[in-house]
Amino acid sequence: MAGEFIAIFAVLTFVVSNVIFKRVEHEASPIFINFIRTAIGTLTFFIFSLVFNVFFQIFLLPWELWMILFVSFLFGQIIGDTAYFIAQKELGTTMALAVSMIFPLITFILSIIFLNEPFDLRVVFSLILVGLGIFIIGKSKVSDSLPSKSIVKPKNQQSKRPITQFRAISFGILAAFGWAVGLVIIDYATNDINRILAVEELSSIIGNVIRFPFALIILLTMVLRENYGKKSGDPIIRRSRKTWALLIMGAIIGTSIGAYAYTEAARVAGATIMALIASASPLFSLPLTYFINKEKITKFGFVGVILTILGVIVIIY
Repeated sequence: MAGEFIAIFAVLTFVVSNVIFKRVEHEASPIFINFIRTAIGTLTFFIFSLVFNVFFQIFLLPWELWMILFVSFLFGQIIGDTAYFIAQKELGTTMALAVSMIFPLITFILSIIFLNEPFDLRVVFSLILVGLGIFIIGKSKVSDSLPSKSIVKPKNQQSKRPITQFRAISFGILAAFGWAVGLVIIDYATNDINRILAVEELSSIIGNVIRFPFALIILLTMVLRENYGKKSGDPIIRRSRKTWALLIMGAIIGTSIGAYAYTEAARVAGATIMALIASASPLFSLPLTYFINKEKITKFGFVGVILTILGVIVIIY
């Protein structure tokens, strides 16, 4: 039961941080947002490892495990999170979550194949409820965003909009694959760290101390390429103090706190349970995006929320 509650807390931090990042995307690109998150996370887990006196234990782990942890971050944070932020910029928080939350199905299949997870009908039933709820939430957001028939747009805008939507949805699906692969690898790696070092919950901190610097280096090169690869005539984006404050706040909530909770939930509850509870993200995002980012909530969307709640209850109890 503890693992399930940690997973719910991890999902809540993830959603809150994404709602915050949605407010700064006019001044910060998806890659830059992910870079700031990773930089804050790197600093946080280095401090944690020193406070709990486990930093030097990372050198007791075999290099093969280091590579596994690197691959987990490559899929989960660099590919998964960056793709999600690109999708969120076009679709909005709730719709992007609805598309990307197909990842429990992928995680479930991967866990059976690679982690020898037992087949559980309760998990399948929960997956059906959560998946149906997310589908309804997504459909409600699509219908709500459709333009009025009385409004006639230029032909070039009419043809461009479906292409942009399809591109954003494709990035949401890519995020789902990245998260699924990364979550299964984290499940394996953190338990292997605990098997070698017998550090229990500190294995999540040790794993993140190894994972984050690798990702930070890769994202730094992506940010430099993004900035210096622009044409000389392109305007330089100047970020306000408010934007920097929101970026740091979102990074602390979603990465410093959330990444630890996410990794620990994967270790305690397992990849499949973590993925299914993460599917409840639209449940948290609907009210938050309504009050903070003014995204509308339809009655049809609430039906999806109820089904998502039932799916989470099934997996917890």
